[in-house]
Amino acid sequence: MSKRALLGTILAAAMAFVLAGASASRGQQAYALPDYDLLLRNGLVFDGSGGPAKALDVAIKGDTIVKVAPAIRGRAALVIDARGRIISPGFIDLHTHVDEGMYFRENRSSLNYLLQGVTTVVVGQCGGSAWPIFEKAEDLIKTWTAEGIGLNAAILVGHGQVRQIVMGMDNRAPTAAELAQMKALVKEAMEQGASGISTGLIYVPGSFARTDEVIELVKVVAPYKGIYHTHMRNEREKLLEAIKETVEISEKTGARAHISHFKVLGKSNWGLSKDACKLVEDARARGLTITADQYPYRFSNGYPYRLLIPREAWLGEKAAQGLRAEDVTNILDYLRDAELLDLYKKMTPFFPLSASHERFLADLPRQRLVSLVARSLVDLDSLRGPENARERRFFIDRLQDPAEAEKIRRLVRQSIEESVGAENIVVGIAVEKNLEGKTLAEVAAIKGKSIEDTAIDLDLMGAKCIPLQMGEEDIEYIMKKDYVGTGSDGTAPFYGIGLPHIRTYSTFLHKIKKYALERKAITLAHAIRSQTSLPASIMNWNDRGWIKEGYKADIVVLDLNNIKTPTSISNPHQYSRGVDYLVVNGQTVVEKGKWNGQLPGRVLKLKQS
Repeated sequence: MSKRALLGTILAAAMAFVLAGASASRGQQAYALPDYDLLLRNGLVFDGSGGPAKALDVAIKGDTIVKVAPAIRGRAALVIDARGRIISPGFIDLHTHVDEGMYFRENRSSLNYLLQGVTTVVVGQCGGSAWPIFEKAEDLIKTWTAEGIGLNAAILVGHGQVRQIVMGMDNRAPTAAELAQMKALVKEAMEQGASGISTGLIYVPGSFARTDEVIELVKVVAPYKGIYHTHMRNEREKLLEAIKETVEISEKTGARAHISHFKVLGKSNWGLSKDACKLVEDARARGLTITADQYPYRFSNGYPYRLLIPREAWLGEKAAQGLRAEDVTNILDYLRDAELLDLYKKMTPFFPLSASHERFLADLPRQRLVSLVARSLVDLDSLRGPENARERRFFIDRLQDPAEAEKIRRLVRQSIEESVGAENIVVGIAVEKNLEGKTLAEVAAIKGKSIEDTAIDLDLMGAKCIPLQMGEEDIEYIMKKDYVGTGSDGTAPFYGIGLPHIRTYSTFLHKIKKYALERKAITLAHAIRSQTSLPASIMNWNDRGWIKEGYKADIVVLDLNNIKTPTSISNPHQYSRGVDYLVVNGQTVVEKGKWNGQLPGRVLKLKQS
């Protein structure tokens, strides 16, 4: 090859290399990674502070908010136009029982909460741990982490469950050894990831505990900076005494104390909210950290439907009382251990049993095993009152006796007057559909009968009624406090099954719609703060509950003009509407109002700082 030809070859090769490099550069520019994974544009941002909304864009990369600014430039894998919508931190529910339903994979999404805009829940409430009695905190955390959950969840260890493991259902103070064992169980749960301890001091066996027992157990969580959640001993005429006990526990342990579903029950007690709040505020002024949560409804109980005829009027003095635990215990005492275990396995919803469950049963003394099976059998004896043919016949026969009939009517009338009054009892479900949603007083007027005869008619036709046990003034007074967050006290139900409280499907959007937008009892900014940054602060989370750079991307895009909460006491299984998009840990889970099947939630372990 001549020198001229060789030079030409070299120049050609060099040119080809340069052109190839330029082409590769252009290709890299064309296929460069986006600046953000998700970009929310053109929305009005309520950042969680309680201040006014601002027109801002929000950029997310991974699970974190990386930029908040009036107009964010750059490319994103997904852009959501939030024009005409508000952008808020995802809502945080301070008090739920969704763990009971989430034990079953079918309910892991907690769709009824996602469609309210909820991204995080606190579970293990009212003295019942978030994990079944035969498991441990780490078992639950491993399962939820491996299989996925729709929401973030913080778990509490339940005092009542700990007491039951150590003492069964004994109504007495623990021995020194039993108290030490309970403290060890609480410490174990805290080490495994619990965020604090809960009590249900109105429920057995929590009600058997004296204040000093609770103090000793709360002392265990205090060094971890754990929180004390309490369903107090009384929410009626002894509400103030119950608050004083809560304050005492906080004062003597140094732990943050949180009052669950802060309310005033019973018409004769309405108005106590002012004195109750003053006790909390006095304690806060002394430097204690006392907070609360609230659900915005006038009726309580997970199953709020009630009979109008009191038990003593229905049964009379000589009626059979149905299955009693002590009678069943005596019967079961004739079974061998293997037979008892076989009977239990046939009844438990946890079948097939896990290894932890098998070990729990194997370690139970026979007396405790008999008691466990007996309690399960008694719970199955739920066909009572008007649905029980034997009891119904006995009741009807007594109505034919003038003296007995007058006694029944007197008891019914007295029960209604002493509870909330006929004007505050609402017919939820009735065969006569025109009666649904009306008060007992209104139904009595329609039928032209006395209140007590109307109540008897409704019960005999199987109607389900709801007493409105809280007063509206108390609800709004408590709601306005800057230390009161939102807690639904709801569940993760099997969709369409049973009659749960409507708070399970609508608490958060109901509060915004009714109390902020319609009644204007609180501002929208106040409502959002009570559902975002306030509960995050209460739980000691410094990376959630705000629209801020560096915070976790739990975000709701909400259409205020189209909030719908169709759930009703006649039909509680109705999903809320108005949440256009929901983001959990940077992943969209609701898109255009529909769940996309993703389960990006995490178990949130306690932060020590």
